[in-house]
Amino acid sequence: MKSFGLLLSFMFSFCALWAQNKILADDSLQLTYRNIGRYSISQSEAYFDVSSFRRYRPIPNQFSAFARSGNNGLPSHSYRFSAQDWNSNSMLGGFQPLLFTKDSLRFYTSSRPFTQLSYFNGSKSEQQFSIFHTQNLGEGMNLAFNYRRITSEGFYIRQLATHTQFNASVKLKSRDQRFNTDLYYLINSIENQENGGVVLSDDDSETDNTVLLAINLRNAQNQSKSQDWGAKSTYDLMYTNDSTKEPLLSISHEFNWLKVSRKYTDNLSESADFYETSIFDEINSNDSSFSQTISNEVFANFWGNKLQLGARNEQLQWFQNYLIQEETSSNFLLAKANLNFAGVHFATAFEKGISGFHENELDWKISAAFNDSVTFQPRLYSRISRKQSDFLLTNQRGNRNYFNANLNTSNQVQIGGAVSHEKYRFTVDVNYRLLTDYVYLDSLQTPQQEGDQISILQVNLRKNFIFLKNFRWNNHFQIQAISNTDVVPLPAFSSFHSLFYDNDFFKNSLNFQLGADFAFIGEYGGYAYSPSLAQFYLRQENAAALGNIIQLDLFMNLRIHKAARIFAKLENITGKPFSEESYRIENYPVPGRVLKLGLSWRMLN
Repeated sequence: MKSFGLLLSFMFSFCALWAQNKILADDSLQLTYRNIGRYSISQSEAYFDVSSFRRYRPIPNQFSAFARSGNNGLPSHSYRFSAQDWNSNSMLGGFQPLLFTKDSLRFYTSSRPFTQLSYFNGSKSEQQFSIFHTQNLGEGMNLAFNYRRITSEGFYIRQLATHTQFNASVKLKSRDQRFNTDLYYLINSIENQENGGVVLSDDDSETDNTVLLAINLRNAQNQSKSQDWGAKSTYDLMYTNDSTKEPLLSISHEFNWLKVSRKYTDNLSESADFYETSIFDEINSNDSSFSQTISNEVFANFWGNKLQLGARNEQLQWFQNYLIQEETSSNFLLAKANLNFAGVHFATAFEKGISGFHENELDWKISAAFNDSVTFQPRLYSRISRKQSDFLLTNQRGNRNYFNANLNTSNQVQIGGAVSHEKYRFTVDVNYRLLTDYVYLDSLQTPQQEGDQISILQVNLRKNFIFLKNFRWNNHFQIQAISNTDVVPLPAFSSFHSLFYDNDFFKNSLNFQLGADFAFIGEYGGYAYSPSLAQFYLRQENAAALGNIIQLDLFMNLRIHKAARIFAKLENITGKPFSEESYRIENYPVPGRVLKLGLSWRMLN
């Protein structure tokens, strides 16, 4: 804490001198991006926000909205139900929220070269480093890449997590602007020790030394890797006659090649009792899985992408333990529409499997945004989907898990709406799902299908307050009414809050925030984690409920001009090791009080 005080003093002095000497450089930057499937939308990018900077973990939600199995880089699952769009990355199970994916990849346009370096440090050798860079390379070309490295030793024996992740994107446009190409490459390399959870005795409640506690597995390890590369090209054949030169007719093609591998090893005889089964060897496990998915997608696009008609071929190859090989092929019909009428934006996407493994699948989405204004934004959305049971999840030939489940398609009907208002700083999102033949992993880690329908009503409310000029109070309430919590064991209520002081100093050269984050997770059945599958499964019926969790974090944020961001956070200050509140996942307690520090630096060339 003494070193942090010195750092804070230095930063205040630095900002004061900076303002007095008027050495503020021109920091103007126009940075926009779009995702690969969104050719008509560009969004402004804000890399200077300091409020969310302290939530640096690679989990796509705020606060503690994900249940973690320990330190940064270990498997996590959301407290909020979300029916997954299964892909080959399902092999990576609980690691999926941590991955770089094609859907999250961005293609940029930048007014000048931009680089951002970030470094985060925590207790028990937790480190996370990332570098992001983008720049235009002449007219019609942009290059961007993002590198992230995570190492985290953990508070308990054999919790070391090591992640190396990289993505790169290139956006090309011809001089006549008829031809556009997006190129991309992503890689995720994950190496995690697996301890199978902590084993507590009656005497352990008196100790604070977590490394003395017994664990279930002492030599187990997961090694996972995914590579995703491809290109999407569009060529404009005809234009309208107006001055905007909106494409009247264009054709597009996307090629994608996704490779995923995972290896699970364990070779200690004392861990044999941890597993429900041993198929080949009661002592040694050396299970490996590999898949590659190749897809080609073509579209004919009319009237500036207002109407798109297309088709996709998808081929999957799957190998397990180098002995078993499976191949599937599927063809799909595709249609999309984006229309504006009387101030309402309509969007729909239709996908139907017509042959092969996914022949019976259907996915149809419809949405309507009633106002383009940023002040008041109501919208409605619906979805009807029928999905084949995930091939890579329901077919296992490993030493610890061996099954071949022939399950029916799963059906989902979804309808919802949202309203947001900028002036009053609130958002309300109501979502209803009806699930039929829902697939899950039971307490024996085998796939099952629920015969009865499951209804899920979700309400999300966000409301932010500003009072006494410089105080902010941000709130997020989450309600879930689930008809069958034995199969979907998630909390009915959770809330996340942030209260902090926010002010600018030294002629706006320094933004300073000081406050606290508060999270509450209600009671829920919860999940157990399978190291051999890297998946979450249902706990035993007689297991005590998890939840009623309260977490309080204290933080301080600094933004120096628009060049640097700094935070210090004392996380989970009320947490006690081995208490009931320390468990979000069965047998995996999260750390107690932890100090976190982070620094990000922006460079313009």
